[in-house]
Amino acid sequence: MAENTFDESTYEVEFLNCIIDRGNDFAVVDADSHFSDFVGVHISKIRQKKLFLKDIILPTDREPFFKKLCKKDAKYVYMDLNLIDKNKNPVFIHCTAQNMGDSKLSRLVFADVSKSREKTRVIAERANEVDHLIDLVTGGVCLFKVTPDMRFEILYINDACCRLFGTTKENYDWRAYNINELFHPEDKTVVYQAIGRALATGEDMDLEFRAITHGDEYMWCKCNAAVQKYDSDGSPVFHAVFTDITRLKQAERRADEANDKLINLLENLTGAVFFAGLEKPFTAEYVSADFLRLTGYSRKSFESLLHNDLGKLIGNGADELAREIKTQTAKGGKSEVCYAIASKDRDAVLVRDKRKLVTQSDGTNTLICVLEEVTEQP
Repeated sequence: MAENTFDESTYEVEFLNCIIDRGNDFAVVDADSHFSDFVGVHISKIRQKKLFLKDIILPTDREPFFKKLCKKDAKYVYMDLNLIDKNKNPVFIHCTAQNMGDSKLSRLVFADVSKSREKTRVIAERANEVDHLIDLVTGGVCLFKVTPDMRFEILYINDACCRLFGTTKENYDWRAYNINELFHPEDKTVVYQAIGRALATGEDMDLEFRAITHGDEYMWCKCNAAVQKYDSDGSPVFHAVFTDITRLKQAERRADEANDKLINLLENLTGAVFFAGLEKPFTAEYVSADFLRLTGYSRKSFESLLHNDLGKLIGNGADELAREIKTQTAKGGKSEVCYAIASKDRDAVLVRDKRKLVTQSDGTNTLICVLEEVTEQP
Protein backbone atom coordinates (compact mmCIF):
# COMPACT_ATOMS: atom_id res chain seq x y z
CA MET A 1 0.00 0.00 0.00
CA ALA A 2 1.45 3.36 -1.03
CA GLU A 3 2.19 5.78 1.77
CA ASN A 4 -0.46 8.46 2.05
CA THR A 5 1.10 11.87 2.65
CA PHE A 6 -2.22 13.67 3.07
CA ASP A 7 -1.92 16.33 5.77
CA GLU A 8 -4.02 15.43 8.79
CA SER A 9 -4.28 19.05 10.00
CA THR A 10 -7.57 20.91 9.86
CA TYR A 11 -7.77 23.18 6.84
CA GLU A 12 -8.91 26.76 7.16
CA VAL A 13 -11.24 27.88 4.41
CA GLU A 14 -9.69 30.72 2.41
CA PHE A 15 -12.04 33.55 1.36
CA LEU A 16 -11.54 35.52 -1.87
CA ASN A 17 -13.40 38.82 -2.40
CA CYS A 18 -13.99 40.79 -5.58
CA ILE A 19 -16.46 43.19 -7.21
CA ILE A 20 -17.59 42.73 -10.80
CA ASP A 21 -19.47 44.94 -13.24
CA ARG A 22 -22.32 43.06 -14.85
CA GLY A 23 -22.75 45.88 -17.37
CA ASN A 24 -19.14 45.67 -18.57
CA ASP A 25 -18.90 42.05 -19.67
CA PHE A 26 -18.45 40.96 -16.01
CA ALA A 27 -15.13 42.75 -15.61
CA VAL A 28 -13.51 42.53 -12.19
CA VAL A 29 -13.24 46.13 -10.95
CA ASP A 30 -11.82 45.58 -7.47
CA ALA A 31 -10.57 42.70 -5.30
CA ASP A 32 -8.62 41.86 -2.17
CA SER A 33 -5.10 40.47 -2.05
CA HIS A 34 -6.34 36.85 -1.61
CA PHE A 35 -8.26 36.99 -4.87
CA SER A 36 -5.32 38.69 -6.61
CA ASP A 37 -2.90 36.01 -5.42
CA PHE A 38 -5.32 33.23 -6.39
CA VAL A 39 -5.76 34.37 -10.03
CA GLY A 40 -2.18 35.62 -10.38
CA VAL A 41 -3.15 39.12 -11.54
CA HIS A 42 -1.79 42.18 -9.77
CA ILE A 43 -4.36 44.33 -7.98
CA SER A 44 -3.45 47.36 -10.14
CA LYS A 45 -4.36 45.53 -13.35
CA ILE A 46 -7.59 44.31 -11.77
CA ARG A 47 -8.58 47.90 -10.99
CA GLN A 48 -7.79 48.80 -14.58
CA LYS A 49 -10.52 46.31 -15.57
CA LYS A 50 -8.12 44.02 -17.40
CA LEU A 51 -9.54 40.84 -15.81
CA PHE A 52 -12.92 39.36 -16.74
CA LEU A 53 -14.72 36.87 -14.55
CA LYS A 54 -15.77 34.72 -17.47
CA ASP A 55 -12.08 34.07 -18.25
CA ILE A 56 -11.43 32.46 -14.85
CA ILE A 57 -14.61 30.35 -14.57
CA LEU A 58 -14.55 26.82 -15.92
CA PRO A 59 -16.49 26.88 -19.22
CA THR A 60 -19.08 24.35 -18.07
CA ASP A 61 -19.93 26.56 -15.05
CA ARG A 62 -20.14 29.92 -16.82
CA GLU A 63 -23.66 29.89 -18.22
CA PRO A 64 -25.39 28.53 -15.07
CA PHE A 65 -23.54 31.04 -12.88
CA PHE A 66 -24.23 34.15 -14.98
CA LYS A 67 -27.83 33.08 -15.51
CA LYS A 68 -28.42 32.95 -11.75
CA LEU A 69 -26.47 36.14 -11.14
CA CYS A 70 -28.48 38.12 -13.71
CA LYS A 71 -31.86 36.79 -12.70
CA LYS A 72 -34.36 39.59 -12.16
CA ASP A 73 -34.77 40.70 -8.52
CA ALA A 74 -31.98 38.34 -7.42
CA LYS A 75 -30.35 40.05 -4.45
CA TYR A 76 -28.28 37.11 -3.20
CA VAL A 77 -27.01 34.19 -5.24
CA TYR A 78 -25.42 31.01 -3.88
CA MET A 79 -23.63 28.57 -6.15
CA ASP A 80 -20.77 26.08 -6.36
CA LEU A 81 -18.39 26.42 -9.29
CA ASN A 82 -14.81 25.88 -10.43
CA LEU A 83 -12.47 28.86 -10.70
CA ILE A 84 -9.23 28.71 -12.70
CA ASP A 85 -6.25 29.54 -10.49
CA LYS A 86 -2.96 31.12 -11.54
CA ASN A 87 -1.60 27.65 -12.42
CA LYS A 88 -4.51 27.09 -14.83
CA ASN A 89 -6.02 24.45 -12.52
CA PRO A 90 -9.76 24.31 -11.75
CA VAL A 91 -10.48 24.78 -8.02
CA PHE A 92 -13.81 23.92 -6.39
CA ILE A 93 -15.34 27.06 -4.86
CA HIS A 94 -18.45 28.03 -2.86
CA CYS A 95 -19.67 31.43 -4.07
CA THR A 96 -21.97 33.98 -2.43
CA ALA A 97 -22.92 36.91 -4.65
CA GLN A 98 -24.72 40.11 -3.64
CA ASN A 99 -26.15 42.41 -6.33
CA MET A 100 -25.57 45.95 -5.08
CA GLY A 101 -28.80 47.99 -5.27
CA ASP A 102 -29.75 49.46 -8.62
CA SER A 103 -26.18 49.40 -9.94
CA LYS A 104 -24.68 46.75 -12.15
CA LEU A 105 -22.09 45.93 -9.56
CA SER A 106 -22.00 42.61 -7.67
CA ARG A 107 -19.92 41.74 -4.65
CA LEU A 108 -18.63 38.15 -4.80
CA VAL A 109 -17.23 36.13 -1.92
CA PHE A 110 -15.53 32.89 -2.93
CA ALA A 111 -14.74 30.23 -0.34
CA ASP A 112 -11.91 27.95 -1.45
CA VAL A 113 -12.99 24.61 -0.01
CA SER A 114 -10.96 22.46 -2.39
CA LYS A 115 -8.56 21.23 0.30
CA SER A 116 -11.37 20.53 2.70
CA ARG A 117 -13.21 18.68 -0.06
CA GLU A 118 -10.11 16.62 -0.83
CA LYS A 119 -9.64 15.87 2.84
CA THR A 120 -13.24 14.68 3.09
CA ARG A 121 -12.68 12.39 0.11
CA VAL A 122 -9.49 10.92 1.59
CA ILE A 123 -11.13 10.44 4.98
CA ALA A 124 -14.07 8.68 3.32
CA GLU A 125 -11.66 6.39 1.43
CA ARG A 126 -9.82 5.64 4.65
CA ALA A 127 -13.07 4.90 6.44
CA ASN A 128 -14.06 2.48 3.68
CA GLU A 129 -10.64 0.89 3.84
CA VAL A 130 -10.78 0.49 7.61
CA ASP A 131 -14.30 -0.91 7.34
CA HIS A 132 -13.04 -3.43 4.77
CA LEU A 133 -10.10 -4.37 6.98
CA ILE A 134 -12.40 -4.85 9.96
CA ASP A 135 -14.58 -7.12 7.84
CA LEU A 136 -11.50 -9.23 7.09
CA VAL A 137 -10.99 -9.84 10.81
CA THR A 138 -12.06 -13.40 11.59
CA GLY A 139 -13.30 -12.44 15.04
CA GLY A 140 -16.63 -10.73 15.52
CA VAL A 141 -16.17 -6.98 15.96
CA CYS A 142 -18.95 -4.61 16.97
CA LEU A 143 -19.81 -1.39 18.77
CA PHE A 144 -22.75 -1.52 21.14
CA LYS A 145 -24.13 0.75 23.80
CA VAL A 146 -25.82 -0.23 27.04
CA THR A 147 -28.85 1.93 27.80
CA PRO A 148 -29.92 2.77 31.38
CA ASP A 149 -32.64 0.08 31.21
CA MET A 150 -29.94 -2.50 30.27
CA ARG A 151 -30.78 -2.80 26.60
CA PHE A 152 -28.06 -3.50 24.08
CA GLU A 153 -28.12 -1.38 20.92
CA ILE A 154 -25.77 -2.42 18.11
CA LEU A 155 -24.12 0.63 16.52
CA TYR A 156 -21.68 -1.18 14.22
CA ILE A 157 -21.10 -4.81 13.34
CA ASN A 158 -18.61 -6.48 10.98
CA ASP A 159 -19.24 -9.42 8.66
CA ALA A 160 -17.55 -11.96 10.93
CA CYS A 161 -19.78 -10.95 13.84
CA CYS A 162 -22.84 -11.29 11.61
CA ARG A 163 -21.78 -14.78 10.61
CA LEU A 164 -21.17 -15.58 14.26
CA PHE A 165 -24.78 -14.80 15.13
CA GLY A 166 -26.24 -16.21 11.92
CA THR A 167 -27.29 -12.97 10.24
CA THR A 168 -26.05 -10.30 7.79
CA LYS A 169 -25.36 -6.57 7.96
CA GLU A 170 -28.41 -5.91 5.84
CA ASN A 171 -30.68 -8.12 7.89
CA TYR A 172 -29.64 -8.34 11.52
CA ASP A 173 -32.68 -8.46 13.76
CA TRP A 174 -31.25 -7.30 17.08
CA ARG A 175 -31.77 -3.55 17.11
CA ALA A 176 -32.17 -3.35 20.91
CA TYR A 177 -32.06 -6.54 22.93
CA ASN A 178 -32.99 -6.69 26.57
CA ILE A 179 -30.32 -8.54 28.55
CA ASN A 180 -32.91 -11.17 29.46
CA GLU A 181 -33.34 -11.94 25.74
CA LEU A 182 -29.70 -11.94 24.65
CA PHE A 183 -27.89 -14.04 27.25
CA HIS A 184 -28.43 -17.45 28.78
CA PRO A 185 -30.30 -17.15 32.09
CA GLU A 186 -27.38 -18.65 34.02
CA ASP A 187 -24.93 -16.11 32.56
CA LYS A 188 -26.87 -12.86 33.04
CA THR A 189 -25.28 -12.15 36.42
CA VAL A 190 -21.78 -12.63 34.96
CA VAL A 191 -22.52 -10.07 32.23
CA TYR A 192 -24.09 -7.60 34.68
CA GLN A 193 -21.08 -7.79 36.96
CA ALA A 194 -18.58 -7.41 34.09
CA ILE A 195 -20.33 -4.31 32.76
CA GLY A 196 -20.57 -2.78 36.22
CA ARG A 197 -16.92 -3.48 36.93
CA ALA A 198 -15.85 -1.96 33.57
CA LEU A 199 -17.85 1.21 34.27
CA ALA A 200 -16.64 1.52 37.86
CA THR A 201 -12.93 0.78 37.32
CA GLY A 202 -12.33 1.45 33.63
CA GLU A 203 -10.94 -2.07 33.26
CA ASP A 204 -11.53 -4.07 30.08
CA MET A 205 -14.15 -6.79 30.04
CA ASP A 206 -12.85 -10.34 29.54
CA LEU A 207 -15.54 -12.94 30.04
CA GLU A 208 -17.21 -16.03 28.66
CA PHE A 209 -20.96 -16.46 28.34
CA ARG A 210 -23.68 -18.07 26.27
CA ALA A 211 -25.44 -15.81 23.76
CA ILE A 212 -28.54 -16.53 21.74
CA THR A 213 -28.25 -17.35 18.03
CA HIS A 214 -31.62 -18.66 16.85
CA GLY A 215 -34.71 -19.23 18.93
CA ASP A 216 -33.64 -21.10 22.04
CA GLU A 217 -30.20 -22.02 20.70
CA TYR A 218 -27.12 -20.62 22.39
CA MET A 219 -23.43 -20.55 21.61
CA TRP A 220 -20.48 -19.98 23.90
CA CYS A 221 -18.74 -16.63 23.33
CA LYS A 222 -15.51 -15.19 24.60
CA CYS A 223 -15.90 -11.42 24.76
CA ASN A 224 -13.18 -8.81 25.14
CA ALA A 225 -14.64 -5.32 25.37
CA ALA A 226 -13.84 -1.85 26.65
CA VAL A 227 -15.73 1.43 26.98
CA GLN A 228 -14.75 3.52 23.96
CA LYS A 229 -16.83 6.61 24.70
CA TYR A 230 -20.17 7.75 26.11
CA ASP A 231 -23.14 8.49 23.86
CA SER A 232 -25.06 11.78 23.91
CA ASP A 233 -27.61 10.23 26.28
CA GLY A 234 -24.87 9.18 28.70
CA SER A 235 -24.93 5.51 27.71
CA PRO A 236 -21.50 3.80 27.56
CA VAL A 237 -20.43 2.64 24.11
CA PHE A 238 -18.35 -0.55 24.12
CA HIS A 239 -15.93 -1.74 21.45
CA ALA A 240 -16.10 -5.53 21.56
CA VAL A 241 -14.51 -8.57 19.95
CA PHE A 242 -16.44 -11.85 20.06
CA THR A 243 -15.00 -15.32 19.50
CA ASP A 244 -17.06 -18.48 19.15
CA ILE A 245 -15.66 -20.91 21.72
CA THR A 246 -18.53 -23.42 21.60
CA ARG A 247 -16.31 -26.26 20.33
CA LEU A 248 -13.69 -25.45 22.94
CA LYS A 249 -16.30 -25.56 25.69
CA GLN A 250 -17.61 -28.89 24.34
CA ALA A 251 -14.07 -30.29 24.35
CA GLU A 252 -13.52 -29.01 27.90
CA ARG A 253 -16.77 -30.64 29.00
CA ARG A 254 -15.77 -33.97 27.44
CA ALA A 255 -12.32 -33.71 29.07
CA ASP A 256 -13.90 -32.94 32.44
CA GLU A 257 -16.25 -35.89 32.09
CA ALA A 258 -13.35 -38.18 31.16
CA ASN A 259 -11.31 -36.82 34.05
CA ASP A 260 -14.18 -37.39 36.47
CA LYS A 261 -14.55 -40.96 35.24
CA LEU A 262 -10.83 -41.56 35.61
CA ILE A 263 -10.75 -40.16 39.13
CA ASN A 264 -13.78 -42.22 40.07
CA LEU A 265 -12.12 -45.31 38.61
CA LEU A 266 -8.88 -44.70 40.49
CA GLU A 267 -10.62 -44.05 43.76
CA ASN A 268 -12.36 -47.40 43.49
CA LEU A 269 -9.40 -49.45 42.29
CA THR A 270 -8.07 -52.06 44.70
CA GLY A 271 -4.39 -51.59 45.30
CA ALA A 272 -2.20 -48.55 45.85
CA VAL A 273 -2.33 -47.11 42.33
CA PHE A 274 -1.11 -43.75 41.07
CA PHE A 275 -0.17 -42.11 37.76
CA ALA A 276 3.09 -40.20 37.25
CA GLY A 277 5.03 -38.53 34.48
CA LEU A 278 8.25 -40.01 33.14
CA GLU A 279 10.32 -36.93 33.99
CA LYS A 280 9.07 -36.75 37.60
CA PRO A 281 8.27 -40.37 38.46
CA PHE A 282 7.41 -39.64 42.09
CA THR A 283 5.01 -36.74 41.47
CA ALA A 284 1.62 -38.45 41.63
CA GLU A 285 -0.96 -37.02 39.22
CA TYR A 286 -3.81 -39.28 40.34
CA VAL A 287 -3.93 -41.56 43.40
CA SER A 288 -6.29 -44.30 44.53
CA ALA A 289 -7.93 -44.62 47.94
CA ASP A 290 -5.66 -47.61 48.79
CA PHE A 291 -2.59 -45.50 47.96
CA LEU A 292 -3.73 -42.89 50.49
CA ARG A 293 -4.37 -45.57 53.13
CA LEU A 294 -0.86 -46.99 52.55
CA THR A 295 0.80 -43.60 53.04
CA GLY A 296 -1.49 -42.59 55.91
CA TYR A 297 -2.33 -39.19 54.33
CA SER A 298 -5.70 -37.86 53.27
CA ARG A 299 -6.05 -36.63 49.70
CA LYS A 300 -6.05 -33.02 50.90
CA SER A 301 -2.99 -33.34 53.14
CA PHE A 302 -1.06 -35.32 50.51
CA GLU A 303 -1.60 -32.42 48.14
CA SER A 304 -1.09 -29.51 50.55
CA LEU A 305 1.72 -30.92 52.75
CA LEU A 306 3.63 -33.09 50.29
CA HIS A 307 2.60 -31.35 47.05
CA ASN A 308 1.74 -34.77 45.61
CA ASP A 309 5.41 -35.77 45.83
CA LEU A 310 5.87 -39.36 47.01
CA GLY A 311 9.61 -38.75 47.00
CA LYS A 312 9.25 -36.72 50.20
CA LEU A 313 8.27 -39.96 51.99
CA ILE A 314 11.28 -41.81 50.56
CA GLY A 315 13.98 -39.42 51.63
CA ASN A 316 17.53 -39.12 50.29
CA GLY A 317 17.29 -42.16 48.03
CA ALA A 318 14.47 -40.76 45.89
CA ASP A 319 16.70 -39.24 43.19
CA GLU A 320 18.65 -42.48 42.66
CA LEU A 321 15.41 -44.49 42.50
CA ALA A 322 14.00 -42.05 39.94
CA ARG A 323 17.04 -42.58 37.70
CA GLU A 324 16.68 -46.36 38.01
CA ILE A 325 12.99 -46.19 37.06
CA LYS A 326 13.83 -44.10 33.99
CA THR A 327 16.61 -46.47 32.94
CA GLN A 328 14.43 -49.59 33.23
CA THR A 329 11.50 -47.91 31.50
CA ALA A 330 13.67 -46.75 28.61
CA LYS A 331 14.80 -50.35 27.99
CA GLY A 332 11.52 -52.23 28.16
CA GLY A 333 8.68 -49.87 29.02
CA LYS A 334 8.45 -51.34 32.51
CA SER A 335 10.21 -50.98 35.85
CA GLU A 336 10.29 -52.61 39.28
CA VAL A 337 12.07 -51.26 42.34
CA CYS A 338 11.75 -51.62 46.12
CA TYR A 339 12.04 -48.89 48.73
CA ALA A 340 10.68 -47.83 52.11
CA ILE A 341 8.26 -44.98 52.63
CA ALA A 342 7.66 -43.06 55.84
CA SER A 343 3.99 -43.67 56.47
CA LYS A 344 2.26 -41.04 58.55
CA ASP A 345 0.47 -43.47 60.84
CA ARG A 346 3.14 -46.20 61.40
CA ASP A 347 6.75 -47.12 60.98
CA ALA A 348 8.46 -47.19 57.61
CA VAL A 349 6.64 -49.37 55.10
CA LEU A 350 8.56 -51.45 52.57
CA VAL A 351 6.92 -51.43 49.14
CA ARG A 352 7.49 -52.96 45.72
CA ASP A 353 6.96 -50.32 43.01
CA LYS A 354 5.81 -51.76 39.66
CA ARG A 355 5.31 -49.47 36.68
CA LYS A 356 4.28 -49.63 33.05
CA LEU A 357 4.69 -46.92 30.43
CA VAL A 358 1.55 -46.18 28.40
CA THR A 359 1.00 -43.72 25.54
CA GLN A 360 -2.14 -41.63 25.80
CA SER A 361 -4.39 -40.55 22.93
CA ASP A 362 -2.72 -37.10 22.79
CA GLY A 363 0.72 -38.72 22.28
CA THR A 364 2.06 -38.07 25.79
CA ASN A 365 3.55 -40.83 27.96
CA THR A 366 2.34 -41.72 31.46
CA LEU A 367 3.50 -44.25 34.02
CA ILE A 368 0.83 -46.42 35.66
CA CYS A 369 2.26 -47.29 39.07
CA VAL A 370 1.22 -49.90 41.67
CA LEU A 371 2.69 -50.13 45.16
CA GLU A 372 2.64 -53.52 46.89
CA GLU A 373 3.51 -53.76 50.59
CA VAL A 374 6.14 -56.40 51.29
CA THR A 375 7.09 -57.92 54.62
CA GLU A 376 10.59 -59.08 53.74
CA GLN A 377 13.57 -57.34 52.14
CA PRO A 378 13.84 -58.58 48.53
